[in-house]
Amino acid sequence: MSERKTSEPLQATSPAIAWAPWARWLASAVLAWHLVGVLVGPISTPPSILGGLLQRVYRPYLQAIYLYLDHGYKFFGPDPGPSHLVRYELVTADSQRLSGVFPDRHEHWPRLLYHRHFMLSEFIQGLAGEWDPRFDEENQPLSPPQRAYARAYANHLLAKHNGQRVTLYLVEHRIPLPEHVLRGVALDDPQFYASRKLGTYERERP
Repeated sequence: MSERKTSEPLQATSPAIAWAPWARWLASAVLAWHLVGVLVGPISTPPSILGGLLQRVYRPYLQAIYLYLDHGYKFFGPDPGPSHLVRYELVTADSQRLSGVFPDRHEHWPRLLYHRHFMLSEFIQGLAGEWDPRFDEENQPLSPPQRAYARAYANHLLAKHNGQRVTLYLVEHRIPLPEHVLRGVALDDPQFYASRKLGTYERERP
């Protein structure tokens, strides 16, 4: 007597969602718009004709809701720019003198904490206004946003160290040239640093 072979019932599958043609075109257009927007920052660093044209169209989108999509990522190769530190000299309420810098790789660790302080120093550099040809590089006047943030940084340092007065400097660490590297010049050689005074600030009294 032969056995009848039975097959298991097929599993029911959900039908694929069918996109209407207009929905596919709309989704593709949104993705293409966003992809070009992400590239606007790097294309604009250093400034270029194409980057300038795209900035006019994309600026409201890139700066919306603090997403910072207009970041140029200039700190990556092959052509990174200089980095910036904030150095301070502080007089405490009992007349002691303190000095420091942020970010400081010996103080600010783990790496994420160092990066957060690095963003503070780079941010205030990024607020610089138009170049004023009447002044040299070290004496360029601060833009109004730079003055506001320098005051905020000073207030924090004065409160943290019980200070009565603090002077801030923006320090630029420039990239050595290939010939410097070939000669064995240290990356932290003083010739690669330039300071710019951000101002002297007294502690605000209530």
